[in-house]
Amino acid sequence: MLRKSRRVLLGLLAVLVLALLALIGFTAGRPPARPALPNPNGYDDFIKARTAVTGGFGAVQVPDYDKLAAFVSANAEALHLIRLGLSRPCAKPMDSEPKLADLLPLLAAEGRLREMDNRPGDAARSYTDAIRLGNEVSRGGEPLDRLLGMAFESVGHQGLVKLAPMLGGRDAHVVLTELEAVDAARVSWPDVLWAQRRSEIRRMLRHPIAWARTQRKVREGVEEGIGTQHKLVMAKERLIAVELALRLCQVEQGRAPAHLRDLVPKHLSKVPEDPFSGRAVIYRPQGTNWLLYSIGPDGVDDGGRPAGRGWPLKGDILFDSSW
Repeated sequence: MLRKSRRVLLGLLAVLVLALLALIGFTAGRPPARPALPNPNGYDDFIKARTAVTGGFGAVQVPDYDKLAAFVSANAEALHLIRLGLSRPCAKPMDSEPKLADLLPLLAAEGRLREMDNRPGDAARSYTDAIRLGNEVSRGGEPLDRLLGMAFESVGHQGLVKLAPMLGGRDAHVVLTELEAVDAARVSWPDVLWAQRRSEIRRMLRHPIAWARTQRKVREGVEEGIGTQHKLVMAKERLIAVELALRLCQVEQGRAPAHLRDLVPKHLSKVPEDPFSGRAVIYRPQGTNWLLYSIGPDGVDDGGRPAGRGWPLKGDILFDSSW
């Protein structure tokens, strides 16, 4: 009995020592102080929008025009509050856990309704707003908040890929400008990790043993899973922007440009970087068409062979990738 008690005591002591060492490591590289929340804070408008939501995902999943129109009309106030929030600086309050996933169907439903009304430009703006919303709900948040943000952005990706061939010059230019603005003000992955680090310090001080048991597994999941998806979102949005710029150039000049740098500065402010290579996204003219892609998470240029659905992804990420 004495030996067993001693082993348990030594085990607890080892865990506490590990937690103490981790705490020293954390405090040695303490995350920068969190900036003051903006006032007014657009995130507060998102919370208000969530409380105003009526209905749910079912209205979006059923392609019935009348039901879709009724859903969008019933949620006019929530949509207004989302756009009010997007017009203001945003930051997630610490320890705030609002269920913003309830906002997911709103812009998707509005975009789909506008498509059914044959208003592709307005539909594209709904989907672009979904991308903007995804970025802003992530601001100041941890990896799980970023995961939610990427769900919003996925709604925008799917809609814009479908609408790209239908957009006229003015509408394409508006969407392209918005996508570049999102990219310039994107929530960075280091900022997301800093937010997680702040929370980890608090969790470690409150429950050191539970924290030490789960720390390694959580870290691996965040880095390998959510961190990679963050880069995928960046790649996809940059490819959509370049695709729109190429289409605009082709309409104006009757041909695709020889190089992506030919799109700057008229159609692009700069040639987008592939987040997986640190170099420009890959562009290869092919007669009247082109091949445009990111090398993807595997870091290998597969000549434009699309990545499959399995994980980890193997292959390249194209403009219309279905991941």
